[in-house]
Amino acid sequence: MKRVFFVALSALTFAACSAGREGAIPGGPQAVVGAPSGISNDASGNVYVANWYNSSVVVYSAGGRSKLRTITDGIAYPNALAVNSGGTLFVGNFGKPSGSLTSDVAVYSPGGSHPSRTIVQGIRGPFAIAFNSSKVYVANNGGPSVTVYPHDSNTLSQTISNGVRSPEALAFDKSGNLYVANWDNNSVTVYPPGKVNPHRKLKALILRPDALAFDGAQNLYIANHQGNSIAVYPPGKGTPQRITKGVHEPLSVIAGPSNELYVLNYKNNTVSVYDEGTHALLRVISAGIACPTTMAMSSAGDLYVANSCPSSLSVYQPSGSKPIRTLTKGLDGPLAIGIAP
Repeated sequence: MKRVFFVALSALTFAACSAGREGAIPGGPQAVVGAPSGISNDASGNVYVANWYNSSVVVYSAGGRSKLRTITDGIAYPNALAVNSGGTLFVGNFGKPSGSLTSDVAVYSPGGSHPSRTIVQGIRGPFAIAFNSSKVYVANNGGPSVTVYPHDSNTLSQTISNGVRSPEALAFDKSGNLYVANWDNNSVTVYPPGKVNPHRKLKALILRPDALAFDGAQNLYIANHQGNSIAVYPPGKGTPQRITKGVHEPLSVIAGPSNELYVLNYKNNTVSVYDEGTHALLRVISAGIACPTTMAMSSAGDLYVANSCPSSLSVYQPSGSKPIRTLTKGLDGPLAIGIAP
């Protein structure tokens, strides 16, 4: 779902694009099990949904059983969100079109509905947010760059631009290496911990990458939106493989807790599920999916799929193929889903 918005900046044209590729709103960032996305009155497993059209983040209890609150203060066309291990919420805002670039990342303390601080320096069309133990990483599609900040500070500590071209997704392996999916040059660049220059560039079997995931064995899965495939890179420098059966313009990929791989397909409104070991197609989920933008999975295995026509969030139990509930109240162009750790 390529969504393109243009904002004039110093007589130049700024284009911000999101992980989704067709339609009228930006697609959301890649999904991570139990992550990207808290609260003195919230619990582990609570769900955060960023809505583009009404500039809000809606918070639900685990499983979407009840709506807890709606955050609007500090939200302006949100395009990404994540919650760190301490329950702090980070929301990446594209910003209101106003003739100049107004992107930022709003930060909310656990339980908060008003930003405790706002990160502005280096933010240019945030598409994805990721964490390691000490830093916050923001993929800036309009930069293009990945900017790095301490967890508790607005100070820009590092800018990664070498090899970065329209970054759409971020992921870390167990060794702390950073992986960046670059839409424009069909690559995934790999950066050692703390470094700004890549020590490896992945190109084979990659075409318009828009999502990344690692499984427990450290196999890397790359969703190729225009390639209608998932590239699978084994640990080290082994030969990559490709999954094509059932893959149609993939938007998100999740390595689930039961050794199953989930792929969200925009073109045919499905989630295809594969065995991680054999890559065999196990089942296809289609009920409750219409113009999907992103998906996420809790550590318990509950699957959440955001839809844009109409705006809704479908909730599936582990191994389920039909939604146990569909949420619509307060949703308007949902782009990003986060699960409280």
